[in-house]
Amino acid sequence: MPSHREYHLTVCDREELDANHGVLTFIGPEIAAAAQPGQFVSLACSHLLRRPFGIMTVERETGRFQVGIRRQGEGSNELADLQPGAEVSILGPLGNGFKIEPERQIITVGGGTGVFPLLFVHQFCGEREIPHLAVCGYRSSEDSILLEEFAETADSCLFASDSGGLDMTGNAAEALEQVLSIMDEAERYTSVVLACGPEPMLKLVAEVCTRNKVECQVSLESRMACGFGVCLCCAVATERDGEARHERCCVEGPVFPAEAIQWK
Repeated sequence: MPSHREYHLTVCDREELDANHGVLTFIGPEIAAAAQPGQFVSLACSHLLRRPFGIMTVERETGRFQVGIRRQGEGSNELADLQPGAEVSILGPLGNGFKIEPERQIITVGGGTGVFPLLFVHQFCGEREIPHLAVCGYRSSEDSILLEEFAETADSCLFASDSGGLDMTGNAAEALEQVLSIMDEAERYTSVVLACGPEPMLKLVAEVCTRNKVECQVSLESRMACGFGVCLCCAVATERDGEARHERCCVEGPVFPAEAIQWK
């Protein structure tokens, strides 16, 4: 299936998590069957450019999948307001997702809306009996989302908030540091961190992983226009095997090895 195949799909359910966040459920058997954790879909709206959203969960048997949306502009507001029965043009699944190996323990680290696509990781791992821990960071306990969903899906969770009120006070990187501090060297060596969130957070998470000698993959939240590598507006500065290059977040990414990113 071409990575940029278009589907016209129906919204079958919507949920308001709070004033700023919502979840849309679509019926799309082809996308639900093919999607892998870390991939995304691109939704059309009336405001010129499509909007990319990480796939949050899939139900392969029913052909349904979900995306989480944060209200932050006209396009995302329009999509968040869609009602059941509405039809949307969707491209997907797009991009390269996380590399999940069955013999490795998975630790997800999400910040803000970066927690949405990481729920799919835990669903995937749970179905395959892969050990999986969740670390989620929020600005405040009032901004926290999907706490119950992560608690029900992951083997264990640590929720952090900059202002307190959750499991610990601090950011996602500090919470990860706490999780790694109680592991021995062998457990850290067999663990892989999968992170999604704002770039400053991802940079901190990558630094924590480097200090602790833990493999890290990051899912970048770059702005994307076309979603399949033509416009080049989502180019990411990387370095692989000593060679500096620019890679397309929507094609080679959105997931990259943390050590390949040229952090700003």
